[in-house]
Amino acid sequence: MPVPELDEPDPCGPQSYGPVPPDTVVAIDGPAGSGKSTTARALADRLGLLYVDSGAMYRALTWAAAAAGVDPDDEASLLRLLDGADLTLRSSRGETAVFWDGRDISAAVRTPEIEARVSAVSAHASVRERMVARQRAMGRRQGVVMEGRDIGTVVFPLASAKIYLDATLEARAERRLRQHRRRGLTVDRGEVLREVEARDRRDSERAASPLRIPPDAVVIDNSALSLEDQLEATEAAVRRLLAYRRPAAAGREGELSLRYRIAFAVFGSVGRFTGLRVIGREHANLQGCILAPNHVSNWDPPILGAALSGKNHIRSIAKEELFRLPPSALLYRFLYSIPIKRNIYDTAAFDRAAQVLADGQNLLFFPEGMRRVYGEPGPVRNGLGLLMQRTGAPTVPIFLRGTLAPQPGGGPRAPLEVSLVPPIRLHALPVLGRRLEPRALSREIGRLFEAIYREMQERSAERHPFTDWEREATERVRAAIQRKEARTFRNRRPL
Repeated sequence: MPVPELDEPDPCGPQSYGPVPPDTVVAIDGPAGSGKSTTARALADRLGLLYVDSGAMYRALTWAAAAAGVDPDDEASLLRLLDGADLTLRSSRGETAVFWDGRDISAAVRTPEIEARVSAVSAHASVRERMVARQRAMGRRQGVVMEGRDIGTVVFPLASAKIYLDATLEARAERRLRQHRRRGLTVDRGEVLREVEARDRRDSERAASPLRIPPDAVVIDNSALSLEDQLEATEAAVRRLLAYRRPAAAGREGELSLRYRIAFAVFGSVGRFTGLRVIGREHANLQGCILAPNHVSNWDPPILGAALSGKNHIRSIAKEELFRLPPSALLYRFLYSIPIKRNIYDTAAFDRAAQVLADGQNLLFFPEGMRRVYGEPGPVRNGLGLLMQRTGAPTVPIFLRGTLAPQPGGGPRAPLEVSLVPPIRLHALPVLGRRLEPRALSREIGRLFEAIYREMQERSAERHPFTDWEREATERVRAAIQRKEARTFRNRRPL
């Protein structure tokens, strides 16, 4: 079975993957009947990871609601059922055993009646929020293979590897029909086809966490694949995706120009003076990549300079207002920054940015377009997605915390922290490019990065719980940021 085509050459060679890290999280998404459960279960066994059937969790709640006479549209009652329940998943004879308050309901949750109702139950935003919290807890305890319809987009936007399994409507209906027959159920082929089609429509159109292809997922169409070929293709794609996450070797500081060595020396002293902590610095070792941080303060650029001190050449895109008055004009010109007009699509700025990346230099780009409310990242503007589509450049998400008020040696009010994660690559671009217009695809990329920033924020809060001062600062700046956003983008030409 050939390995699915990815957007870059195999970085390690077919025989050099090595063991899978024990904290690996594999997200497998796809529509009903695409073979997610079967593939995820077998893949988890091969990789030595825990298999989690997220759909079984929603089906369990659907079963409990039916047993209690709760209307699937009654969100409040569903939440009460879920919050008071002990919902457990266990591996049993190659299947996922589902227990509700100690009762094994594995067979009961897989009937056509439950299948027909589960979309209505899973459409509630609060229900999904509770389930996502449970699913993330599983993934943080140990490595998992988790399948569902929003695993790569909502539950684990920073999954180690993302796969989107797809198949034609007819192929998926036939699989569902065989599945029912194996369980001794007699169902009509036409009825199954209509149910799968209706399920696709509900899953894709629901307001809460609709089914989407993660832009950084490898898409595998398994309509004509045997189960073994499907599993081989998925495992090969996962192992290659894991190989892409390995940090590149650091460049030598001596390769930097004199201007950058001076700037990094200054920025580095700022970082040491303020007690800056950097997590994942090694992920900035790539060349020709976009560095995409959230933005909360005018301190962000120098703090980022401190965090990336001694790395590759970094050109930045900055609002043109900063090039009009000293001292900011001197600094940004000294570092060859690119001015950009924020209320239009600045073609000249994007052309220069694309050339910078093509030349192998890194580009610092604030995708939110302006400073945002602290602790509430996003929205991510279309510019990042358009640049990634145009250049294919890997993009490193960066999360800044504590830059509202850096203090000498750091301080308890807000830990000063810059965290980086492995780069995001648009593996699904060939498929999504055929289905979506560039602006719509850019919005999908923006949603992905918004979810990534939120997960990075959660990880930071796990290391250091958010302080009262940080929460108060959020309230202080919210109104001012909203007024500035309205002024900056009210006459904006859509990207």
